[in-house]
Amino acid sequence: MNAKTTSRLEAIQKHLRGVKRRLLWVFLAFGVGASLTWYFRTEVILVMLAPAGGRLSQTGLPVFISPTEMLSLAIRLAVIGGIVAASPVLVFHVARFLSPLLNRKQNRLLAIFLPSVFVCYLAGTAFAYFVLLPIGLRFLLQFGTDVAVPMVRITEYMSLAVAMLFWLGVVFELPLVMLVLTKLRVVSYKRFKYLRRYVPATAFILSAIITPTMDVVNSTMVAVPMILLYEVGLFLSWLAREKPAKVKRRRLQRICRWVWAHTLERPSTYLLRLGVLLRHIFWGRRWKSIMPKKRDRRKRK
Repeated sequence: MNAKTTSRLEAIQKHLRGVKRRLLWVFLAFGVGASLTWYFRTEVILVMLAPAGGRLSQTGLPVFISPTEMLSLAIRLAVIGGIVAASPVLVFHVARFLSPLLNRKQNRLLAIFLPSVFVCYLAGTAFAYFVLLPIGLRFLLQFGTDVAVPMVRITEYMSLAVAMLFWLGVVFELPLVMLVLTKLRVVSYKRFKYLRRYVPATAFILSAIITPTMDVVNSTMVAVPMILLYEVGLFLSWLAREKPAKVKRRRLQRICRWVWAHTLERPSTYLLRLGVLLRHIFWGRRWKSIMPKKRDRRKRK
């Protein structure tokens, strides 16, 4: 075995040790998140039940019909809590792992992109928790109460709530994804503009798939934010579109002309007229001779 092969094996072993260390951090974050969720499982369940507003049954609380239903629910919540806690750590270590393979511009774009991902996801979950779930559950649980009484199982309610929180968080990533695709020159702004005509129909189809109830109210409340988010992403794609050098120079010329016309041209004209006025006052000329004459813009025949 020569020295070149030995150096390659050492580099591979060092690389694998780095991967192992990063995976240990991810599993540690998962364990901490799952343990905290298990310890505070009662508080977590009550927080998740808050959007229902006490309408799940006559007592205000959901019901369970199986002896192992609450235990399985607590385990599922612990696993979800671990995944939520481990996701930022996983994304951070993946970015650190890939950063040596990227150039300076791509690393800067990645540093801006990763915090924006979490902000958009939190915005989506907040919209689902504070807006979509309360309005949708109020409509669904009050519909038909004159002939039946609601008695919702806790597992069914938690599945609905978790699904809505997850998918709305994913939907709110749409503008950021459009911006990155345009910035990386994968999809152009003109292509996104062409696809705008298909957005309303696609949004209602996806909203019907995302919402487990598939009613008109919830589907509309999911589809309308999708359409608005696509418009926001289209604007960001327009900002990040590829601009030729000539277009940039012409735009700079237009900006300079606008600044001159709205800030510097009028004061200079007023100062010139004031100087002419003072000159005519001191030299005894008539007032009308200093007033600017109106130009006749009509075409002469």
